Amino acid sequence: MKKFKKLILLIFLFVLTACSFGRPEDVTELIEAPKVEDPILKGTWQVSEIKKASGTTDLSNVKINDKLYIDKNLVALNDDYAYPPKFSTKYVNLKSYLESRSLDLDLSSKLYVKILSANQGQLYSRDFVVLDKDTIFYIQEDCAVILKKIDKSVKRNVIKKYAKRASKERTTTKTGEKVEEDTSVLIGVRERVDNNTSSPNYYYYTYCIRLEPNKMARIEKAEHIFFPLKEEFWRLKCEINTKNKKYDNILAYPIKLENKMNDKKNKDKYKFENSDIDLKINYVDEDYISFDYNLVSDKLPINKYAMLKTDQLSNDSFLTIKEFTGESKSKDIFKNVVYDQISQNVGSLDDNKISYDFTNFGFIRNFGLWQLESSYQMKKDENLEQKSFPIDMAITEELLEQNKKDITVDMIKNINSHAKDYFELVNGQYVAVQTPDEILFYNVRNGLIDPNPKFSIQLSNSTDIIMFEQGLGSYAEKWEKLFSDNNIIIH
Repeated sequence: MKKFKKLILLIFLFVLTACSFGRPEDVTELIEAPKVEDPILKGTWQVSEIKKASGTTDLSNVKINDKLYIDKNLVALNDDYAYPPKFSTKYVNLKSYLESRSLDLDLSSKLYVKILSANQGQLYSRDFVVLDKDTIFYIQEDCAVILKKIDKSVKRNVIKKYAKRASKERTTTKTGEKVEEDTSVLIGVRERVDNNTSSPNYYYYTYCIRLEPNKMARIEKAEHIFFPLKEEFWRLKCEINTKNKKYDNILAYPIKLENKMNDKKNKDKYKFENSDIDLKINYVDEDYISFDYNLVSDKLPINKYAMLKTDQLSNDSFLTIKEFTGESKSKDIFKNVVYDQISQNVGSLDDNKISYDFTNFGFIRNFGLWQLESSYQMKKDENLEQKSFPIDMAITEELLEQNKKDITVDMIKNINSHAKDYFELVNGQYVAVQTPDEILFYNVRNGLIDPNPKFSIQLSNSTDIIMFEQGLGSYAEKWEKLFSDNNIIIH
């Protein structure tokens, strides 16, 4: 009897298992779990064509060359965006899909295609149809908007821009969901330590601050600058040359090569070195490293600025203003700016006697803003006349965005009269304020700063912030873990 019962149970289990292998009649029912990091769609796409059954047309809010951004925390094209989106994927019959939308278009010879659906409640909903690994389309107003992939990732300044916008427009969504608050902040700093010599020592560190809703902030510190570059993390080192006691080299490399940086080919690829300069770094991000420097060979202490491409240090040459802007007229504009500064401060001079250095520019921090700085040097009666000044040119989109601050200098001064710099978090939850002794984080509610700081980081030495990067949403936990796993934590 027991054997018979066991036999019946085995047959029953077999029938259930067999049913699970059945194929749905409708292939559109093959809904997969979300693939947030799908390499086929994650990246930057550009509108290449707008098709209609009767030919090509234009849409009111989408034009050729407009860019679509798809990332774990963002889907955006112009003013239409989801932050953060939810994803799902499915397969459909392409011909049926187009017919159901009254479109008679020949877009692909494929019978079935994959669709990535992105939505954010009632705020956003869009299907992206994959034609091949570099081509997708979506339907809008009886048109097929066709896009080509131009980059496998989305720049962080784009994500920051939409995060800031969402914090203003979408404190809560129409469905009541809160805007993403989970954040990791990486703050790169340069510390100055004076010694018995005429030249101070400079040391570079990175703080990782994890800000989770309803939890205490977690703060870690490590040596060197640890920063994101596209889909990975890099480390920047700038250490004194023990032979000449000058800071004449910069090393910036992917952390995955940490144990291979003694190889000559890697050092040659990821190192900048110039034995005739003594430098200090003022700015670091995934695109540029900027510093000011003195020439060791000069008898007079001439101070200049320079920019390097972060992932092209081996070129061992400074960027020219034309290379930085991409504009053919930038040299003439730069020349006029320098000439005007000299005329205002030194007096009228023969233009032929002025030496123009088209690499003499770089980023510096100026109370809440990154600005481009240059300098001029003139010899006058055996003395050196030199002056640094801002240049209002070569302004990138990210630099223009920083001028649209919600928190003003006056607001910062009102809550802390000792403030020397500040940074807004793009989700609008905090503002970080630097004083000579600490970095304080204040809550922001409805555009107003709570005068009582939430927490602070004590600074033991003279400190300048040279990097401020933010990872939001699903990036927050990832950044914190990568920081802990790839650094020796000081505290």
